Amino acid sequence: MKAIVTGGAGFIGHHLVKLLLQSGHEVEVWDDLSTGKRERIPEGVTFRQINIGLDVLPKIKADWVFHLAAPVSVQESLENPYKYEQGCYMNTKRVIDWAISHGVKDFAFASTAAVYGEPEILPVNETDMLNPMSPYAEWKLNSEHLLKNWNERFGIRCTALRLFNVFGEGQHDSGSYAPAVALFLKQFEAFNPITVTGDGLQTRDYIYVGDVVRAFLSAMEHPAPDFRVMNVGTGEETTILEIAEAFGGEIKHIEPRIEPRRSCANANLVKKNLDWQPNKSIISWINEIK
Repeated sequence: MKAIVTGGAGFIGHHLVKLLLQSGHEVEVWDDLSTGKRERIPEGVTFRQINIGLDVLPKIKADWVFHLAAPVSVQESLENPYKYEQGCYMNTKRVIDWAISHGVKDFAFASTAAVYGEPEILPVNETDMLNPMSPYAEWKLNSEHLLKNWNERFGIRCTALRLFNVFGEGQHDSGSYAPAVALFLKQFEAFNPITVTGDGLQTRDYIYVGDVVRAFLSAMEHPAPDFRVMNVGTGEETTILEIAEAFGGEIKHIEPRIEPRRSCANANLVKKNLDWQPNKSIISWINEIK
């Protein structure tokens, strides 16, 4: 198949590009390189440096679109909500409108577990109450609604994967919005104290990037006519403190921040529909790379 990966020079995107190539597909990457890195794109991949919100999109044919390009920080979205309206919603509309007009058969979208907010019951199901607590989560959820409507109106097969806390090789580890696992790894390798916010007992469902990209590919290999939304997680909670202790060394507790206390996916739907299973836990990955 001919696949387009938006954000294909980013963290998750470049892992997906490699998997698609290994699976024998033709791949084209669209990325503005605002956070992605050109050197991540393998040989044999067509690369276009495109700002989805501003540039004219090319007149080409494709079978699949994986739309991963978006800003991803909850905290930044609170400080700059307009960026997230444009980057998470308007750009999604632009890409799916392009896909429909160019005969794309299947469209996969990177959504987020942040749409659940602070769930009262865990693990969360796709049908549970949604409570987005940030512009990032709100515009991702609005994008899901858009894909559902466009699926019903135009027939393009759409899948939204609600990703829980993704970790793995190549995750960005600098700046005030760096995710905890990447930041801990950087601190560990520099022999610095690992900085844990609050008491560290907040939990997350950490899912390995290699498992995430397998779910994206499987969504295309197991298409369905109706719009689908599925959690992608392990179904296991891990505390931030457990992760810090797995790295070892000195731990320094810093000021807590406003964030959900617990997060955990019910991933039964993605397992059933896509014949998928997570293969790697966060603790085993830490032990491998130390």
